[in-house]
Amino acid sequence: MGKAIDPALRRLRTKRRWIKKLVRTYADVPALELAEMVAAQVVASYTSVRNKQNQFVIGKVEDPPFGWQDPWLVGMTHEHSVSQQNRASRGAWYTPEPVVRGLVSLAFDAHRHRNDDLVVDPTCGGGAFLLAALDELVVKGVSPEQAIVSVSGMDIDHGAAAVSRLSLHCWAASHQLACDSKQLHIFVGDALQTMPEVWQQRRIIVGNPPFASPLHAGALNETAAAFHQANSSDLGMYADLASMHLLRAVQTSPAGSTVAMVQPQSVLSSRDLAQFRTNVEKTAPLQSLWVAKEPVFDAGVRACAPVLGVGSQSPAGIQLASKPTVERGSFSSSDGWSSLAADALGAPPLPKALHAAKTRLGEMASATAGFRDEYYGLVEGCYESDGEVEPPNRLMTVGSVDPLWSHWGQTQLRFGGDKWLKPAVRYDQLADKLQRWVTRQSQPKILLATQAKVLEPYVDREGSAIPVTPLLSVHCDKDDLYKVAAVLLAPPVALWAWRTWFGSAMAVDAIKLSAKQVLQIPLPVNGDKWQEAAAVVESNQSGSSQGAWAVAKEVAAIMNQAYDGDSQVLDWWLSRCKA
Repeated sequence: MGKAIDPALRRLRTKRRWIKKLVRTYADVPALELAEMVAAQVVASYTSVRNKQNQFVIGKVEDPPFGWQDPWLVGMTHEHSVSQQNRASRGAWYTPEPVVRGLVSLAFDAHRHRNDDLVVDPTCGGGAFLLAALDELVVKGVSPEQAIVSVSGMDIDHGAAAVSRLSLHCWAASHQLACDSKQLHIFVGDALQTMPEVWQQRRIIVGNPPFASPLHAGALNETAAAFHQANSSDLGMYADLASMHLLRAVQTSPAGSTVAMVQPQSVLSSRDLAQFRTNVEKTAPLQSLWVAKEPVFDAGVRACAPVLGVGSQSPAGIQLASKPTVERGSFSSSDGWSSLAADALGAPPLPKALHAAKTRLGEMASATAGFRDEYYGLVEGCYESDGEVEPPNRLMTVGSVDPLWSHWGQTQLRFGGDKWLKPAVRYDQLADKLQRWVTRQSQPKILLATQAKVLEPYVDREGSAIPVTPLLSVHCDKDDLYKVAAVLLAPPVALWAWRTWFGSAMAVDAIKLSAKQVLQIPLPVNGDKWQEAAAVVESNQSGSSQGAWAVAKEVAAIMNQAYDGDSQVLDWWLSRCKA
């Protein structure tokens, strides 16, 4: 049987299918004009006055599956009318209704609401967050007349701001309000520069700002680039546009305000944003945190949303939420945003012994990672070594490695745009600098694959493997190779790495470590168990990947004891193994 789908998500999918059909039917109608047509139909459904002209135009498709009385139809129609290329160029990924409603509710719960408070979305798009805020205000006893003047939005895009006004007008009609467009506080402008006078009071700031990285040429306009430069000490070199809007909201909000804005999960652990997290926490401590394991946007970016209390005290426990429906979970007192995110997704607690560890892997090993120069240089020197049983320089990629096992020579891998079975490197065809790098790699070592659910070390006993980035090389005394491999297979170490750098990998379940981060791994407290596990690694004679996985699991069970981990930690690790 298939996995049960939440009713809210099922309803959303049904609406989206209808809207896609609508947009295809009226493909020749400009996006804003089609949104106006839908808005007229929505308003008519509430006023019981059917506009024949609009009824005729919209009548080319059947009525929406849940009826026309739905202000959200306007923004959703505009979203699907605008090309994906257009949205990608602006970093504008619209937020699904269940996420919007859940985040607004989370923000309101963290906020001590007063009747004169304003709800603001600085990058309002089609007005989804404002619609959810209006409903939340009414639930809390605010009259519709007061609610409609208590929300305000702004967007850099004129069309989006116009659609937001249409959405709010439809909501007003749903409450039989004769809404004057002048009452709707929707502005056109860049929130990183403009601050409407009406926004000066205490407020709740909600929204999904654009995701755009300065690494991509042209991703930041002049205003964003200037803001980034002015706040470089907080933002770091590679801060996303979304984190700039979050910082701006905190900087400009009076004490008592609440900020809840969608962010890429990289904000949770990015080294570049470490100072940003520290400084934000000083003035606006984290109150709640939502993190999604599932993708919620058309873009491949995984999302989260910190809820911050400007001028507030740090709470005893942070309210956690997860899933696309922002399902509330437990409260947590874990230290750090990334660890809190792991808590939200059900990670077990770290063993106390790991917290108390005083020695690190860097005291017995070094670690290196190749760069683009090495990658492209190895492409030039790579050849297929079909006739050689064991060439001196086997080229190894991440796809070559499983725990305690290499697929080299057994499974095709991709490198440099080609497929290889037994790729090797001709030393004499490499540049002098690259020859020196290969020489340094040609020694017994451990290759560590990243971007997997557990750490996957392979012991290169002969020193014949040449790693290709992002495969890491861990070097140590030859007598310590098996001890280091055992550490990397320890379930508490994988849990520590996932908690510490949650959000840095390409997949939400994956673990990504840099060479420097590998050296920060705590060493075990039980030396006897550590030595026992190392002996199992050394005696490994597996003739298959499946056999090597079995040995890795045996080592993991022993190393779990070496770190005083419980069965919950071991079960967590085993559940992430692919064999």
